Amino acid sequence: MTSSHLTQTLQRTVFTKKVQYGELDCIQVRHPFFSADLLLQGAHLLSFKPNDKNDWLWLSETAEFRKGVSVRGGIPVCWPWFGNPDRNPDKVQEFILDPHSAPAHGIARAVDWQLTAVNESSDAVELTLELPEVDSQVWSGGATAKIVFTFTKSGLTVNLITLAGDQAVSFSQALHTYFPTSDISATRVQGFHGFAYVDALDDWSEKQQRGDIHFSEETDRIYTAGPLQTLVTPEQTLELNCNSASAVVWNPWVEKSKRLSQFPHDAWQRMFCVESANALHDYVTLQPNESHSLTLSLRQR
Repeated sequence: MTSSHLTQTLQRTVFTKKVQYGELDCIQVRHPFFSADLLLQGAHLLSFKPNDKNDWLWLSETAEFRKGVSVRGGIPVCWPWFGNPDRNPDKVQEFILDPHSAPAHGIARAVDWQLTAVNESSDAVELTLELPEVDSQVWSGGATAKIVFTFTKSGLTVNLITLAGDQAVSFSQALHTYFPTSDISATRVQGFHGFAYVDALDDWSEKQQRGDIHFSEETDRIYTAGPLQTLVTPEQTLELNCNSASAVVWNPWVEKSKRLSQFPHDAWQRMFCVESANALHDYVTLQPNESHSLTLSLRQR
């Protein structure tokens, strides 16, 4: 979207405007009941905060707002593959033209999405963004994507929609949500008891969750997931509802934190990820002109 088109889209809005975060365009929402910050690059939600409440998302204190560089925190969009390309099922890898050199987490995070619609009301704001044409030299799937963010005083909903072109396509994806906490040792995630997971830190072995998830070491797991998870921190309790059958739970802990970009060495104590996903065998296959929606909603309990 050109600067003039973006200005035209926003010229009649009351609560929504464009600001600059470093090198990146940011859509800023300041509603009487809530606030939100959304980068056009990657359609990347950085912040959502109901009035007089804590931010529901974690953003690194050392985040860098540079062209072509994904920002650490918020809700990065991983599409049309999740994680390392060569860890995806063969059907997904078929469309990644060079899985060994392609970037982790797909190609949607580093490009500017187009803001195509803003709908405002007295109690909600809805933003719609579309991904520009995908580089066919990297991914040959031929599908397009759009994403709809809906903000209200009671929560937020994110709907990532994939529309197949004139060929069948298989893909994986995730809404890679970072959550804040004041104390990772006092944080737990409910809703996975009895579900199987793949432990990426133990040779990708399959295990079964017993009880709540607690964080006491580096954690990198892909769960077969139920629809509802409860995230309990000292500050707040959030309910995350998603329509996918897989979810990723992640915390880098001490040693990995030292190797991560845009990540203070002690930040592992103040964040964790619960990522709504279609990962591993939960990947999506669409026939020509079919569509698929990955939807998450967050509410405070």
